[in-house]
Amino acid sequence: MAKTSKSGKRLQPVRLIAFLAVVLYLGGFVHWSLRVTGQADLDSRTRAEAIVVLTGDAGRLAEAGRLLDEGYGDHLLVSGVHPSVTIEDMRGLTGLDPARFSCCVTMGRLAEDTLGNAVETAEWVEENGYKRLIIVTSDYHLPRSLLEMQKLMPEVDLVAAPVRTTPPWQAAGRLRLWILEYTKYLAVNLGQTFSGS
Repeated sequence: MAKTSKSGKRLQPVRLIAFLAVVLYLGGFVHWSLRVTGQADLDSRTRAEAIVVLTGDAGRLAEAGRLLDEGYGDHLLVSGVHPSVTIEDMRGLTGLDPARFSCCVTMGRLAEDTLGNAVETAEWVEENGYKRLIIVTSDYHLPRSLLEMQKLMPEVDLVAAPVRTTPPWQAAGRLRLWILEYTKYLAVNLGQTFSGS
């Protein structure tokens, strides 16, 4: 029987650790995915002082416009608006009439990513003294968005309003996007845990 080399023995614990890391990552991804799809829809009786929508996937802006129009909140911040987007473009995407848009919508153009959304929202909240917000974004994006925002606004009550998307087990093309988002969520979660936030 051939003897196992010393280098082979040294590699065995490394392989075991790598295997366990992969299992933990995949198990965590499954748990996160079930959490994403299991998020409750916004209750029809929910009210907040304001609504915040994070730009990105189709459907987010229309949903935020609907919530504003139906009185879920009195004001709407659209965070992460590209510099090239006009007021008319944005009004069309939200579906709001000109008077409603003019009185009640703020277009935030500073944010370029999710952390930027949180910073932009926190500054807007501080300026206006809001204590309760409805956060509108894609279902898979909500867990990380809420983490980033809660860190900067620990005293503010954040209410999730998920915009439903197709999960990867119904459309394989979504798998890469969901894995990327889960990895980002994991990084933010671990970063906050180890920083004591």
